[in-house]
Amino acid sequence: MSAISALNRTLERMVAALFPAKSFFAFLTTSMTVALSLVLAFYLRFELQFPAKEVISLERAIPVFICIKLLVFLFFRIYSGMWRYVSIYDMMQILMANVLASVIIFFGVAVWQTSYFANFSRSVVVLDFLICFLAMSGKRILVRIIREAASVERGPGTIKTLIVGSASPANNLIHSFSAFRGRREFCGIVSDDLQESIRIRGVKVLGRLESVAQFARQFSADEILLLPPYSTPSAIKDIMDKLETENVKCKLRMLPNYTDIASGAIDVSTIRNVEIEDLLGRKSVKLDNTEVAKFAKGKRILITGAGGSIGSELCRQIASYGPASLIAFDISEFNLYEISRKMRSSFPDLEFKSVIGDIRSERHLDMAMQGKGLDVVYHAAAYKHVPMMEENPLRAFETNVLGSANVFLAAEKHGIKRAVIISTDKAICPTSIMGATKRLSERIALERPLHKCEFVVVRFGNVLDSSGSVIPLFKEQIKNGGPITVTSKNVTRYFMSIPEAVDLVLQAGAIGKDREIMVLDMGTPVKIHDMARKLVELSGFVPGKDIEIKIIGMRPGEKEYEELLTDEEKVHRTPYDRIFVAKKSETPAEPVSIAKIAELTEKCDSPALFELLKTYIPENKFHETIRA
Repeated sequence: MSAISALNRTLERMVAALFPAKSFFAFLTTSMTVALSLVLAFYLRFELQFPAKEVISLERAIPVFICIKLLVFLFFRIYSGMWRYVSIYDMMQILMANVLASVIIFFGVAVWQTSYFANFSRSVVVLDFLICFLAMSGKRILVRIIREAASVERGPGTIKTLIVGSASPANNLIHSFSAFRGRREFCGIVSDDLQESIRIRGVKVLGRLESVAQFARQFSADEILLLPPYSTPSAIKDIMDKLETENVKCKLRMLPNYTDIASGAIDVSTIRNVEIEDLLGRKSVKLDNTEVAKFAKGKRILITGAGGSIGSELCRQIASYGPASLIAFDISEFNLYEISRKMRSSFPDLEFKSVIGDIRSERHLDMAMQGKGLDVVYHAAAYKHVPMMEENPLRAFETNVLGSANVFLAAEKHGIKRAVIISTDKAICPTSIMGATKRLSERIALERPLHKCEFVVVRFGNVLDSSGSVIPLFKEQIKNGGPITVTSKNVTRYFMSIPEAVDLVLQAGAIGKDREIMVLDMGTPVKIHDMARKLVELSGFVPGKDIEIKIIGMRPGEKEYEELLTDEEKVHRTPYDRIFVAKKSETPAEPVSIAKIAELTEKCDSPALFELLKTYIPENKFHETIRA
């Protein structure tokens, strides 16, 4: 009995596997389709009649046709497809299955023409093939058409989308939405490469790119979806200029990259808003990750300011290279908690430690470094906000100068092999307290007596979306309805992404030599006023009409443009893309006295500190911006 029960269970599983519940309906309808197509083929063959002597052969043929076709269709897995997602592949499977089944039946009829299939016309097999294929394909296509028509919702909430792109990307995109468009309606396609009035999957090509603003107004488009080759920074700027000229409000959206288009891997979730980063036109720096991995793997590393924008990205990237241990040092409890939580979640096997401490305290640094066997320190802790440091100059000296000196001294004291100092372009010919104190921290590192600890300075410009960047401020001001505040129409800044900046810092740690300043080719500087206008447009508003851009004047310590080198510094190329070394010419300069700065800071003697800055930084451009 047990053997019989086991056999029954096996048969039940086989039946369930061959005909799962979701495919049973397709199995039944296919049986009916096979029978009806044969009857119809027979009816057409005999000129819409059923001759009595031939009907007998029809009755015999029906069960044979059903059995053979169902078995062949089972082999081709016709029953497993979902009708709502029927595709060209499914059509080809149905075609090949019908061809094979009809060939088998044709030869069977030919062999048994005088016996079982007596008086059965072989031309019926040909007609049956055509009718059966068309019926099976047609009902699936009809189901898909009905499902897609039902899924397209048009009404007040419908998103009217204008596509800007060439034929292949546009076709792939529309196809990706064909199963379910939701509340999106495609108004048309704009392209310089396509002939006007042709259609791609039912969406009409409206005309050339020069008329994109007129088309957006004509169809009251809510968004313009940018596809290659019109998703480059220059193309995006051109489209935005046209929209601005025509005073058209329209959001811009795009796909992440061309690979998604080329591979057809397009999904609703891959579409995103065009961001200001897409307009900068910066090429990512291609760094030798092999060298960085070799340098960081197995090292014991400490990061000061680990909870900040740069420090937290340093933690993430360094952890991916497999260090022996990582210590995050920061004065902010909340920032340190956030990065600790993320790191322990993403890298559970990493030996990670959080240390709350202040770089202004030698004791805090000693406790963080002592007995840890550290190899590298990345010094990212600093005050970086220019206007804020103008109001609190003593805090800038305490942290950016004396705190940095504490880090360098502790690194030497505890046998750390290398210290990488993160600097800023504002340290060059500084006009601000922040820039001047960062320049002093550079000089202090470079002027340290030769020791086993190597000091490498990394200098770069502004980073997008950092805590002190103008981009988050502008976005918040736009969200609040404006106005956007800009200091001057002529202010320009260099920009790079946070990951790119951290890539440079890590590369400096791997390739930089002792007492070198590593500089990144920052590309073309960007006007902040133009950036503000573009952000307003990207948000779907008209600058000056919906969102005001207000000029508030230059603040103390600010300058209109940034530099990456002093007049005395010379640039030397490195083997790495867009990374340079700044080597200063040998000119005598008064060494920075840490003791003197500490004494004046303790006395809160700001005027004397300002005069000292002018002595230590002869290339300064303070003029009247730094004063007591």
